[in-house]
Amino acid sequence: MTAPRPGNPGPGEIERRSFAIIHGELGGRLPPADIAPIVTRVIHATADFDYADNLFFSETAVRDALAALREGAPIVTDTQMARSGVNRRACLALGCETHCLIGDPCVAARAAETCA
Repeated sequence: MTAPRPGNPGPGEIERRSFAIIHGELGGRLPPADIAPIVTRVIHATADFDYADNLFFSETAVRDALAALREGAPIVTDTQMARSGVNRRACLALGCETHCLIGDPCVAARAAETCA
């Protein structure tokens, strides 16, 4: 990875600033601490602040998801772009893998059979 040019912020700094802007825009509408990072990242990815009000989580959603990942549950996405946004180091640390089957020929064949 190359270092940012002098005077230009690096990716980490850009993300930190973006999250600070999101939190400032949300004001007092920040969700509970356990889901705030998820909601913030969704808003960051979509630029849609409505997610602060319309994403809902069960009381144990974050805890259950983390437990599943720690047990090796895979992360399955519907686009390569979403898959590339999953932190690889975090997956390695948790012992889980990511998958996107959108380009899998078996999936295309199955879709052709069932969606004709």
